[in-house]
Amino acid sequence: MRVPRIRSEALNGATYDPARRLLMVEFESGSVYEYLDVEPELFAELEAAQPHPWRVVGARVKEHDYRRVR
Repeated sequence: MRVPRIRSEALNGATYDPARRLLMVEFESGSVYEYLDVEPELFAELEAAQPHPWRVVGARVKEHDYRRVR
């Protein structure tokens, strides 16, 4: 599974499926998480907050249900 690159110190990449409202995040450690029912505006904020997107929106993303993929 390839996650598109994002310019970040903490993240390797992130992608968003608006139809499923699913945010997939790959961290520098190689761990991949899916966050459920994420608003498209939150993903837009994550993209716009580079190079520190997780610092800006990470706490709000973690409020969503999630599962570890890898």
